[in-house]
Amino acid sequence: MNAIAPSLGSDLAQALREEGLGWQRATPLLAGLALFGLTAPWLRGQPAWALSLGLWLGHAATDGLAGLLGRRLRPEHRVALPSLLFLALLLGAMLGWSAEQGLTTALLSGNDRVTRAWLHFGFGALLLGLPLLQGLRRLRAVRRVEQDRARLRAELQMLQAQIEPHFLFNTLATLRSFVRQGSDRALPLLDAVSGLLETTLERVRQAEDSTLGQECQVVEHYLSIMALRLGGRLGYRLDVDATLLELPLPPLMLQPLVENAIQHGIEPSEGGGEVLLQAERVPGWLRLRVINGGLPLNAATTAGHGLALANLRQRLQALHGDLGRLQLATNEQGLTEATLTLPLP
Repeated sequence: MNAIAPSLGSDLAQALREEGLGWQRATPLLAGLALFGLTAPWLRGQPAWALSLGLWLGHAATDGLAGLLGRRLRPEHRVALPSLLFLALLLGAMLGWSAEQGLTTALLSGNDRVTRAWLHFGFGALLLGLPLLQGLRRLRAVRRVEQDRARLRAELQMLQAQIEPHFLFNTLATLRSFVRQGSDRALPLLDAVSGLLETTLERVRQAEDSTLGQECQVVEHYLSIMALRLGGRLGYRLDVDATLLELPLPPLMLQPLVENAIQHGIEPSEGGGEVLLQAERVPGWLRLRVINGGLPLNAATTAGHGLALANLRQRLQALHGDLGRLQLATNEQGLTEATLTLPLP
């Protein structure tokens, strides 16, 4: 209980501030004063007028005390806020009940007075509880969204930090071979590896949404490395208009598709092939295509796509719900085509 109470007290204090309790909104208070002041000469003797004034006074007192507690109570003392709010509600109900009893001219029995006291308490509880419940629900909904985003960012950081060991080791082995042979491809390969690592580490540190241009830069570094490793067996093109480069794109959406195209289409093909990346903007959507010019799509080549595509679809669902789509199919030329469709803000 002690671990839960401070959290509840802090949540209540924030809800009180966000819902504007504590006479932060002057219009209802001034309107009530004006209404009862203007009607007093004619309706003061009416029991309904006395009851209405008492209810209004009780609510105004409860509202003011609750808001004052939410603003002034120190964080270490907020554990007591639920109890203090209950006391504020009791004081407001007693004030309203007393004001009604002092103004009414009708004789009330003991049971009637008890009923009126419960009416004041229930009225105050309703007007205090509804905005508090609404504020708590909104606060906790925002907190759930923030927790989901933090979880997604943590998962993204793990993905970004995990450079596949076999890819890195194979690349370093190729670089070592080039150096020993005195190949003129050694320096371009080293530059490409350095560029990929620098770009990847920068994305890890930022842990924020990326742009299409930044993700294309990562993909281009990766493709340049693989082109140096595979030699003439791999060609690649990035067909992306410069006007699209600043469009938002979640990190690590493109690279898994490009890696799959090479691993399951180009590398197993004796003659290799070309990887083509295309980007297109349609109203409200960003459509990305990765076309694999190596082995065509079939049951054998799709077997290894499962985990990567499943992870990508999970991220799409978490980020965009049912709006994000990933399709893998064979186009009219018989080439494997992965199409990623994302909503634009």
